[in-house]
Amino acid sequence: MGSLLPAAGQRPKYSQLYVFDPQTELADRLSNFSSAERSLRPDIVSGLMKLFDVTNELVKSFRRIRSELNDPASINLRLRIVGARDTTSRQYELPTGSELAGLIPGDFLPDKEERDIIIDHRSEGLKRITSVHPKFDALHFPVLFPYGEDGFHVTIPWKSFPPNQSTDWIEIPESLLLPSSGNPIHTITSTVYPDFAQRFHNVSYLTERSIITPTNANVTEINSHMLALIPGMPRTYFSGDSLHTDASDPDRLEAEYPTEFLNSLSFNGCPEHQIDLKVFAPIMLLRNLNPSIGLCNGTRLMVLYLGHYVIKGMIMGGTFNGKTVAIPRIVLSVNDYRWPFVLKRRQFPVRLCYAMTINKSQGQTLQNVGVYLPKPVFSHGQLYVAVSRVRTPDGLRFLILNEDGVPSNCTRNIVYQEAFVDLHQIDSDFSYSHK
Repeated sequence: MGSLLPAAGQRPKYSQLYVFDPQTELADRLSNFSSAERSLRPDIVSGLMKLFDVTNELVKSFRRIRSELNDPASINLRLRIVGARDTTSRQYELPTGSELAGLIPGDFLPDKEERDIIIDHRSEGLKRITSVHPKFDALHFPVLFPYGEDGFHVTIPWKSFPPNQSTDWIEIPESLLLPSSGNPIHTITSTVYPDFAQRFHNVSYLTERSIITPTNANVTEINSHMLALIPGMPRTYFSGDSLHTDASDPDRLEAEYPTEFLNSLSFNGCPEHQIDLKVFAPIMLLRNLNPSIGLCNGTRLMVLYLGHYVIKGMIMGGTFNGKTVAIPRIVLSVNDYRWPFVLKRRQFPVRLCYAMTINKSQGQTLQNVGVYLPKPVFSHGQLYVAVSRVRTPDGLRFLILNEDGVPSNCTRNIVYQEAFVDLHQIDSDFSYSHK
């Protein structure tokens, strides 16, 4: 930070640009860039100036100095950018201009406010700002902090919960844990699917059980292991993938993203390029096909026939339990922000469901559930969703691995406490309004 006004014969720079001369401010800003950088568009710079004038409380503080500088009494004027504010900041509200800065006439002793920034009317050289000042980031990177909000500072309050109210790591009762084993996949599958070799074709047996895990990678690993236990060779279905774009040069995109690359892409809610299936394997629909006959997203079926154009299956559970239906190939569109195109994938909208992700298990009610956690859950309420899929504790088992792959009895339970703020008051207001 320098002085409020430039030295005689020098052009304004840094914070002086907000104060010196509004008529030449745009030209002064552009002149501060090197010749290699002067290709900046003036209209964009002007637009940013207008934006900050409206939104940024720090910029507003500098602008207020303009009128004061015309007063001869302002010779000792200083701008004070407050470090430690007296008022308590609201967690999700921006501070007001009066909380950020003030114009100070006359003498002032900076050493009484060590965390404040004091900018003199005129001074020689630059003053270094400590990187832990609340306004360090806002002053250095205004485009990233357009409202003049606080960046990192040492007075950020630490928020924690008492040990008896911790919602982070929890201990699972010993009665729900599976014993340690050298092969966790074998342990979880043999527990949830006992006597599988004799009962793999029993629809009631498959309907009442599943393994639930956080990620699609874990789901694929378990499903592949289970499919290999069914006698016979699998039938493999490959998708037909293509890209669609509004770009002016689609040929270039097709060259950059060949079919082999499109085949390798995986998306949530979209079938894989390669699907391996066997008769009697359980599958789950990934799209709504015909809700009137039970073909909804999340419906589980047992495979009865694997044809070239259709898969025939029997619905497992729900209103249409036992109904035989046909599933066709369909074209699915995937628009992912990571790629500059829309993927068109022609494939059967199904995947094996010996195991399913926690998110996909919502709506399922099962008799036997194995919760497989090679890594902790990663989103609010996921652990609750996994545990609540089972009817009774007798049908629930956990297999938890720590960072070293060793079985553990502790896992993370993510709960956003903000969701429960003032919940008691809301409940009281609701009860009162219905009296």
